[in-house]
Amino acid sequence: MRKILSIFGFFVLLLVSISGFSKIENPPGLSQRGGCPQFFGKLKAKEPVTIVYFGGSITNHPGYRVFSEEWFKSQYPESKITTVNAGIGGTGSDLGVFRMDQDVLEYNPDLVFVEFAVNDGGMDSLVICHSMEGIVRKIKKHNPQTDICFLYTVNQGMLNDLMQGRLCKSMRCMENIAEYYHIPSINFAINVINLVKKDSLIFKGEKGKNYSGKMVFSEDGTHPTFDCGHKIYTKTLTQSMLAMEKMKAAKTVKKLKSELYPGNYERAKSISVSEFRKSSGWKVVPTDDRIYKYYQGSSKVFPDLIVSDNPLDYIEIKFKGRVAGLFDVIGPGSGGFTYEIDGGGKTTVRRFDVYCGNVYRSNYKFMPLMEEGIHSLVIRPDNTRFDKKAIYGSKPTQIADSTYFKSFNTYIGKILLIGEVVKL
Repeated sequence: MRKILSIFGFFVLLLVSISGFSKIENPPGLSQRGGCPQFFGKLKAKEPVTIVYFGGSITNHPGYRVFSEEWFKSQYPESKITTVNAGIGGTGSDLGVFRMDQDVLEYNPDLVFVEFAVNDGGMDSLVICHSMEGIVRKIKKHNPQTDICFLYTVNQGMLNDLMQGRLCKSMRCMENIAEYYHIPSINFAINVINLVKKDSLIFKGEKGKNYSGKMVFSEDGTHPTFDCGHKIYTKTLTQSMLAMEKMKAAKTVKKLKSELYPGNYERAKSISVSEFRKSSGWKVVPTDDRIYKYYQGSSKVFPDLIVSDNPLDYIEIKFKGRVAGLFDVIGPGSGGFTYEIDGGGKTTVRRFDVYCGNVYRSNYKFMPLMEEGIHSLVIRPDNTRFDKKAIYGSKPTQIADSTYFKSFNTYIGKILLIGEVVKL
């Protein structure tokens, strides 16, 4: 029963036989450290708990997140368990730290799972460290009793390191934070790699193809299959949670440790565009706008989303700090924007990519890092025409209404800042 089960009936058997895993002291992939004592203390006392799943598309998809939610509710039926999906596809910890207040802390969670290892894979190491430490410090400053657990997912680009027994860059950076703050981490990749080495799992396979009884972990090299990959992740997670449940409850440390990385992003904030001075040409996008027909997410993410395609329109942001950016929407009808920092020359940024052929989605863009101080940032729409088909043409699908591609709009929902707004 302890070996990876066949695809068929896996999850049902997982739920009814999970007690068979309770004897495992150190399940593969788990670094227990301080565990999750406050969370399990509440469960043992039959108190209600809230779990936030915070990450990218792997978390957002109804896979390990939904399976583990069902497991928690089955394993602890006498506690009311509330879960929050705080996953946004294609985003990493660098945006995550800005999303904390609205998407995580607003729910006063008892446990936060943080999953950004894959999406942080190509990110600068220092940005990962600054962002992940910022996430931890924001949570602990909000409530020292909130437990945190890092989750490390895997994609094809990580295989070479993992097959050689090495952690990937993003995982190494996150482990530094986890070790310093005594946070548990669960490496989902361990069981996956073990199965690949045993030649019982195909990491990336074609949909519908028969691999002589072997399981297929993923069809695109990143997102786990629901009938196999996500259930391997679920098994790893639930085994680890059972192991941590047995840990003796520790006293809560009320005083937060000094910074591991001075200058980390704990000051990060996401501010509605309605808070800034802008021209009258911008229009608020209603929640029943046609873009939401193809939107990969919820319109609630951007209650004040604005749009314009007129280069004469502007938004002016004055702030004291060093990092600024946009949290926006891109898709078939998006174009680009220009920005000027402290009265300097215009820089043009295109907001359209190969994934814009069939969906609108949340996205983000940071300006170059600035010196700490007072800065002025002016953003304008850029409706310069370009060949959209040449960009999205590498993907086999596109949205049914081709009139979208004739628009070159700029959609902005929030301004991202590390620092403080200076009123104009």
